[in-house]
Amino acid sequence: MPGPHAKSRNPDRRWARAMCAVGVALVLAVAAPATTAWARAQSGSAASADAASGLGYVAMGSSFAAGPGIPPAQAGSKAAACARSAGNYASIVARETGADLTDVSCSGATTANVLTAGQSGQPPQVQAVTAATRVVTVTIGGNDVDYLGSINAYSCQTGGGTNCGSVDRNAIDQTFPSLAGRIESVVDAVHSAAPQAQVYLVSYFTLLPDAGVCADVPLTDGQAAFERGIASRLTDATATAASATGATLVDLAAASHGHDACAESPWVETYRPAAGRSAYHPNEAGMAAAASLVESALKSHGQVGTAAFRSGITGKCLDVRNSGTAGGTQVQLYACNGTAAQRWTWVPGAGGTLRALGGCLDVSAGGSAIGTTVQLRQCDGSGAQRWVPGPGSSLVNPRSGRCVDDPAGSTADGTRLQIHDCNGTAAQRWVPAA
Repeated sequence: MPGPHAKSRNPDRRWARAMCAVGVALVLAVAAPATTAWARAQSGSAASADAASGLGYVAMGSSFAAGPGIPPAQAGSKAAACARSAGNYASIVARETGADLTDVSCSGATTANVLTAGQSGQPPQVQAVTAATRVVTVTIGGNDVDYLGSINAYSCQTGGGTNCGSVDRNAIDQTFPSLAGRIESVVDAVHSAAPQAQVYLVSYFTLLPDAGVCADVPLTDGQAAFERGIASRLTDATATAASATGATLVDLAAASHGHDACAESPWVETYRPAAGRSAYHPNEAGMAAAASLVESALKSHGQVGTAAFRSGITGKCLDVRNSGTAGGTQVQLYACNGTAAQRWTWVPGAGGTLRALGGCLDVSAGGSAIGTTVQLRQCDGSGAQRWVPGPGSSLVNPRSGRCVDDPAGSTADGTRLQIHDCNGTAAQRWVPAA
């Protein structure tokens, strides 16, 4: 019997499924207050809270997901074989949300490498998806239609290079009619392995300006027009696949418009990048922007949210002192006031980071001793910045096994918060409120 995400080629059924996805998004937008998911998670014991590991997140795709040339590189031989960066959009999202990331993106990957064919000594990427996976991002399809291969070959030819290779336009044109279906098959394979996962199809960066080129993008008018055509058709195929499968389109192609390789503020490299960089691939600014788009999509599906955390001490909230953004700024008890210093991005139910003003709630020096203070610090993905919902609306740091605590149940504004043995008192109660 088909599963809940089984593919139907019947247009009416595909339309119905897309409308169902829209309905889910609307329900999420008007769902119960932020406290609901948090309250559900509190039903477990402190031990189960300690075991929580954040959103199960698998990142798949080609080099535009892997981020070759962006320092630092991810550790390990498998990551090196795929030119995978610790600065790619998936890594940024994981650091900022506390998601439990498995990144199997790989430079040169095609849809076949996601579904059936191993690459660089590694199995098909979809094998990383399990029943526990809740978030999957995918940037794929460009290598199926030789997007980067063709633009590099043309740039080499026009730029006076040698051994440039050729571009088979007929093969590219003949592949496009099947491309949306290939991407749909990727989404369906994810849904088969992880029925509860939400898939986010992240389109490719825009590489070229709408008209003309620049010195370090050596293309003729005809070559540039052909490459723009590939980009447009690739974006359309990704959007079609998202609509047909209920996946969420993260329209990076549109967002990066005006940030092409010739722009004043480019999100991608030119054909002649600095040493160590990859031609026509994303740079740090591009990956940061892509991560922001993905996080916005996660919010739209209720997988992350924003809330004030109200203390069990009446009228008080979790607050960043003086709205400071510097690393080490103290986190304190303060009268609830609705400012950005009290608006925290968090992960309902699964746990993860608590982020405000661009930083994360952090146990000072990664300590575990009773009385260790908490602070705001740059998000780094460490255990010192992971928080899960515990009994009695507590915030548990799994690394230390201790809770965010208001010392001695103080009622004074400016009281610096700490970690302490979890005890169920009002001093450790932090209830998210929209």
